[in-house]
Amino acid sequence: MVDVEELRVRGLRAYEVGRLLTASRIALLLFPVAAVCLIESRGRGTCACLAVALLGAAIWLRWRDRRGMESVTTGLIAGSVPLLAALLVARFDLRCGWAGADTFCTAGSVLLGIGSGLLIALREARGRARFWSFATASAIAALAASLGCVRLGILGVASMVVGIALGAIAGAVGVKASRQ
Repeated sequence: MVDVEELRVRGLRAYEVGRLLTASRIALLLFPVAAVCLIESRGRGTCACLAVALLGAAIWLRWRDRRGMESVTTGLIAGSVPLLAALLVARFDLRCGWAGADTFCTAGSVLLGIGSGLLIALREARGRARFWSFATASAIAALAASLGCVRLGILGVASMVVGIALGAIAGAVGVKASRQ
């Protein structure tokens, strides 16, 4: 005779393992991105820490629920443009700062961040998302963008993060105002 309780426990375990495997598939995308960022010697340790944090947050959010899976997708899409732009700018050995030509890098980081934040607001507003959806998508976008911005200096990372936050807030307020 089959023990019903044992079947229930095994079924629940199989369900959770399946959810974890589905959530972990994001590593197939994030490992190559992290590898590209780790090729450079400047900022390698920080990049590795950011990549581990991004991978852990992405897997946990995707495992948690469907809304988390959508937020991770939105955050990675929004963070990919600043990531690629920062990697390209870093090839020219530029750094962000407050003096001289470095201000263009800082201003560009803020503008790219604002664009990413607006993209987050537009994508999350389609699903009538709540504050936490905007916040988690913005955090994932900031982590992804920071992988590339590490080489631009701390001001490059900070200006990108501030831009993402400003864009997401402005977009969310604009979407909320248009619905009323």
